Amino acid sequence: MDLFSLPMEYRFADCVLDDETFVLTKAGAARPVEPQVFDLLVFLARNPGVLIDKDRLIDEVWSGRIVSDSAISARISAARRAVGDDGKTQAIIRTVPRRGFQFVADVEPAGKTVSAPVIETSRPTVRYATADDGVKIAYSVSGSGPPLLRTAHHPTHLELDWEEPVERQFVEELQRTRTLIRMDQRGCGLSDWDIDDMSPERSALDMLAVVDQLGLDSFDLLGCSSGGLIAVEFAAQFPERVSKLILLGGYVDGRSVRETKTNTENKDVILQMAETGWETPGSAFVSGYLSVYLPTATQEQLSLIAENLQKSCSVEVEVLGRSLFNKLSMADRLPLVQAPTLVLHAAGDAVHPITEGQKLAKGIPNAQLKVLESRNHNPLPQEDAWRVTFDTIRQFLN
Repeated sequence: MDLFSLPMEYRFADCVLDDETFVLTKAGAARPVEPQVFDLLVFLARNPGVLIDKDRLIDEVWSGRIVSDSAISARISAARRAVGDDGKTQAIIRTVPRRGFQFVADVEPAGKTVSAPVIETSRPTVRYATADDGVKIAYSVSGSGPPLLRTAHHPTHLELDWEEPVERQFVEELQRTRTLIRMDQRGCGLSDWDIDDMSPERSALDMLAVVDQLGLDSFDLLGCSSGGLIAVEFAAQFPERVSKLILLGGYVDGRSVRETKTNTENKDVILQMAETGWETPGSAFVSGYLSVYLPTATQEQLSLIAENLQKSCSVEVEVLGRSLFNKLSMADRLPLVQAPTLVLHAAGDAVHPITEGQKLAKGIPNAQLKVLESRNHNPLPQEDAWRVTFDTIRQFLN
């Protein structure tokens, strides 16, 4: 294994970068650093003396997303300030005009004892836990760092999600700093399909089976979309197990609870589109259904996501799950959540409007709301809101 793939401390000048605890110290004092700036410093320190061009920098730090020159310059400036350098002195980070950047300080890397699993770049291994009613629940573990459980939402497929580019990037962002545990909800993916109960109460007990099998006394919890309802239920039932709670695109009241008769009829038409095309490969109905959730997605993104969804569960389970979550309200569970909570919600979400995110933040004690500038239910990699989402998550968890 390459030395730099292990947890390391990078010592240079009077600074120490610890890529396991994500702390930068200068002259023995911790310095506040934004997560992306920290990632930039670690990447440069791992490659001392190497001239890094802009394209490689974008690939490594921004995961290949489109980034303006001004954004790169701003991050370089912030990195210099953090380590006591500046654009005039350039004693640590050198700018080579029209060619790139170079970490010119002498770096002394020191390996640390590995106390958590190394990030898996290959397909994560699928494991199974047995729920109290005998149903097998599929889950996977990847990444390194403190544990973060992402609740199952409707529907997922652990292996297919790993192959789909948007979901894969989502997973990779999370597992960069956390040991990420993912689950397939009963009835979906690689969990048992022959079920009749997908309620948040039932799913919370399935989560309990997974974390008990892993021996986790407490952990951070992330719920996305309908998974947010399940995360709230788990945090309400088992408050001592949840250290911090993150809700992305979540809601309090399902669409049938909150919407007018006209909108409910529109909702039924949207669900009918999914039902009509669910068993037809490449169905335009399913892509059209998804376009309500992701209006700025490319056609290729929509097609790949739709293909995965269609393979993740049967049409009967799709209708059962969507109908169930449309009729739920979690309002009475919110006051029971004790964990510090971060609510992330897109300003232009047409599926679950920003008012739902506001209701979550108001109803959960110790909750904070971050509004994302996006029209999508969850931000996409090509949006600025994508980076804001993960920067905000890392700051909250750290």
